[in-house]
Amino acid sequence: MSSDRPNVLLIMTDQQPVSTIGCYGNSVVETPAQDRLAREGMRFDNFYIAAFPCTPSRATYLTGRYTHNHGVVVNDVELDDALPSIGNTFRDVGYQTAWIGKWHLGGQMYRGIAERGPFDNSWVRKRIDSTRDFEFVQVEGGTGEDEPRSGFDHWVGGWKHFKAYLQTTDLPDEVKNAPRVGNHQAAPSASDREHSVSLLGEDHHMAHFFADEMVSFLNANRDNSFCAVLSFFGPHLPVCPPEPWDEMYDLDDVPLPDNYDAPLEDKPRFQSGHDRTYVRDVWSRDEVRDYIRRYWGYVSYIDAQVERVLNALDDNGQAENTIVMFVSDHGDMVGQFGMVYKLTYCGYDTLMKVPCLVRWPGRIEAGSVNTSLNSSVDVMPTLLDLAGMDIPEGVDGESIGGVLKGERDVAREEIFTDLMNRGVMLRQGTWKFVLNWKPSDGERDLDELYNLAEDSLEEHNLAYRDRARAASMRDRILSWLEETGHPYVNTIRVQAFREPS
Repeated sequence: MSSDRPNVLLIMTDQQPVSTIGCYGNSVVETPAQDRLAREGMRFDNFYIAAFPCTPSRATYLTGRYTHNHGVVVNDVELDDALPSIGNTFRDVGYQTAWIGKWHLGGQMYRGIAERGPFDNSWVRKRIDSTRDFEFVQVEGGTGEDEPRSGFDHWVGGWKHFKAYLQTTDLPDEVKNAPRVGNHQAAPSASDREHSVSLLGEDHHMAHFFADEMVSFLNANRDNSFCAVLSFFGPHLPVCPPEPWDEMYDLDDVPLPDNYDAPLEDKPRFQSGHDRTYVRDVWSRDEVRDYIRRYWGYVSYIDAQVERVLNALDDNGQAENTIVMFVSDHGDMVGQFGMVYKLTYCGYDTLMKVPCLVRWPGRIEAGSVNTSLNSSVDVMPTLLDLAGMDIPEGVDGESIGGVLKGERDVAREEIFTDLMNRGVMLRQGTWKFVLNWKPSDGERDLDELYNLAEDSLEEHNLAYRDRARAASMRDRILSWLEETGHPYVNTIRVQAFREPS
């Protein structure tokens, strides 16, 4: 392997919208590590995930393929190890590879707990033959978070590895031996509606544990070329940062989003009909604001762990020859339209537009900003291209290495996002269209169309006022599905031309 090839460090958070980051315009939240990456590299202002939510998004990041080509269209489906990925392509040319943190590409995450399901929660969704649609059944198996996959030889997950670590701590037995502690379950003290903190504390939280493990990996590979992924479980729910991060921000400094009270009459029914996410009529305004401030505290806590890893690169002399990319798998509603968490049947920027910060000293101009449309499907081929490697056949994404090096300004003219095999979002220029093709409760739900230049908060659905533009963007989605080889495009076409109920 050529000694001048760069190291690669991909840092990924879970469920983090751009609105929670200082360098993206939040004047309250403190995110010095993420701000540093923006200051020392390139910030992408219109970077969209190509797949939603967790599992499909992660599979697309790793393989550079759209969901219908890697097959992981819903959560808890195993990624095929035979597909070329960031892990196995770098490993095969001699890199030391590591995955530390959340995987969510090995089936159900919580292994061996007989709380629900016939397989003690040790199950995976397996695709079955169908001429109509992607269909799955639950079968026993999968690896969860526990075993090396996809070419990542050094592996530290959030379940058995974290549980083993907890046994070495002085935490109370009822905390470290709790059956579901691990992965996302950070021992919350209360529900998300209440003021909740992690009983793990800031020194034994998963985020701290993963940062420790990544620092150890970097220290052990001072003289080796490496490709490593650090994947945090936060700030995904439950939103319970450890003390004192839960009260880092005062309620008085946390405004509700400007579209918090926006009406939902012209939106898909699912949005206001989902009890778990639509809290405007249930939670008080202060309860929502407390959720947001804890969310911000969680982001700042994770940022502090990222800073420890960046400092390790500096201390080891690895920073100058390491491409660091910071992304998230999707966002959170954080109060927009009176909602929390995530939801399908929409394409809101707070869920689909995520941070992307890339630093490579001396190769990427410090403090540069790209405002063109960008897609997560391009991450895998971009990292390979920057490392001087060939891009495997079957990859849908394209390298944006030229953008990062300042050789061109525009990455993409349009981007597409698969919405958990229930719809597709298309962004063209300032226009966004969401085709909700899969019936909800047997009925066709509303599509959505927004002009973001005039309606950045996505309050006014124009899909049934500007029918010509909506039809044009619907047709473009259908042609894209055909061009990229979607196996069920004909089924989708039939649904797309049905009028909503």
